[in-house]
Amino acid sequence: MAPSPEPTTAGGRAATAAEPVLRASGLHKTYHGGMLSRGGAVRAVAGVDLELYAGETLGIVGESGCGKSTLARMLVGLERPDQGEVTFRGRPFFTRGGVPRDIRRRVQMVFQDPLTSLNPRMTVHDIVAEPLRVHRLSPNARAMRDRVGELLTLVGLPPDRMNRFPHEFSGGQRQRVGIARALATEPDVIVCDEPVSALDMSVQAQVVNLFAELQSTLGVALVFIAHDLAVVRHVSHRVGVMYLGKLAEMGPAAEVYGAPAHPYTMALMSAAPVPKPQLRGRSRIMLAGDPPSPVAPPPGCRFHTRCWKATERCAEVEPALEAVGDHFAACHYAERAS
Repeated sequence: MAPSPEPTTAGGRAATAAEPVLRASGLHKTYHGGMLSRGGAVRAVAGVDLELYAGETLGIVGESGCGKSTLARMLVGLERPDQGEVTFRGRPFFTRGGVPRDIRRRVQMVFQDPLTSLNPRMTVHDIVAEPLRVHRLSPNARAMRDRVGELLTLVGLPPDRMNRFPHEFSGGQRQRVGIARALATEPDVIVCDEPVSALDMSVQAQVVNLFAELQSTLGVALVFIAHDLAVVRHVSHRVGVMYLGKLAEMGPAAEVYGAPAHPYTMALMSAAPVPKPQLRGRSRIMLAGDPPSPVAPPPGCRFHTRCWKATERCAEVEPALEAVGDHFAACHYAERAS
């Protein structure tokens, strides 16, 4: 994959990192068996390359079932890819002994649903303190309690509630506990897998703004995975669009949203709500049919069965992710900004 455009930090300054803090190269993941496969193999991720730079947010969007969550789990070492590798500052994640402890400390995850990702039998103190114990980051119980209080304050929760259990908090507050837990090890990277989709609309903006504040304060790099296009646009410096296990498009958020090059991205953007009244007259692109099954993806371009631009070439030759102006698209007939 060609070098990514130079990222910017949350404050708008150009990032100076020469090398990505996190890199995925040729990731593949197939699941065998299970209800969804019906005896076949589900090709959840099929050759994904991406790079994440210090201080930036990389958004990943796509329909349900496109492989976003599987990608997230590989990026933090919870799933081992069948092919390809993930590296942190040039070091491989997956070794014979598993993911090295120091890499696990530096790459953390915020999960989709705090109701299932937080142990209901543990107090908030114990939940947030657990990474401190595992990585031996506090010399004693007093220091650990003080650190938990600092982390809760950082995410906007009162420290005097640390002895309560998750069910005593609202959904947004529980997600803040999950964020505090991820921050406990002082990570360089946090992978956020649909972190606001389980929250009420009134709370989503608060949590999204919290991520932006934390990035500005701590300089942490984020992979922000979501199906909500407006949320991803708000938080991301660069955006990757996934379709059926592959990246269809990747580039600066302003370019991908303002001048999409891939037909699938165009269809996604046309379906998104438009805040400006003068743009509401734009035409909606209606795709034919449903996404193909990941058990039996179509040959060639995986989108060709739903694409209005498709030709015989699209059904026979799989397009590579290639430069289109300032970003990249995997399409033989990608649009180029005039």
